[in-house]
Amino acid sequence: MQHSPVAVLGRLRPLLLAVHEALGAGVRVSAAVHAAHGWNPAADRHLDHQLVRREAMERLRPWGAHHDELSDPLQARQLEFGGSGTDNLGLPMSGLLLRTPTDVLRVWRADDGELPAASTEGLRAFYRQEPSRQLRLGPDDAPAAGPTHLALLWADAGGVLTRFDLVRPAGSAGRRVQVDWHVDLLARLVHPAA
Repeated sequence: MQHSPVAVLGRLRPLLLAVHEALGAGVRVSAAVHAAHGWNPAADRHLDHQLVRREAMERLRPWGAHHDELSDPLQARQLEFGGSGTDNLGLPMSGLLLRTPTDVLRVWRADDGELPAASTEGLRAFYRQEPSRQLRLGPDDAPAAGPTHLALLWADAGGVLTRFDLVRPAGSAGRRVQVDWHVDLLARLVHPAA
């Protein structure tokens, strides 16, 4: 299985577009709730992020359809929302997890565009995978060790998404995350050049 940005974008494009749409809807819901109550989102950023996450969860439920219910195997996805492990400390956006037959995608809010520090064993295990540019000595069709781990980082300002980045981690050194590649999806996927 190919792990290059082009290959990953090719196989996950419908899912990534759905996540972008769901997060954008969540940002609008949060803005509407805050406006209706006269609240300042900066006063409680966790509530703001949780409202975005909640709306995104609802909009992404169709991606959890059973394989038999969809004719397109590309869209047959299993959607999971974390929350039972110790890595989810109740923080907004810490538990949105999407699994496909080939990939595991964790969605995190990241104003700085950086992956969360590798501060827990769960995060270190998620980050641990071979770089996509790793020299393979076996045949090209050799089975992969497991699903590709990816992170989708988002941020918003003024009621719109300002960051939508896909990142493939490649391990960690202490708390510092090593990145295989980092792609700005707003530029490549959502607003492609004409």
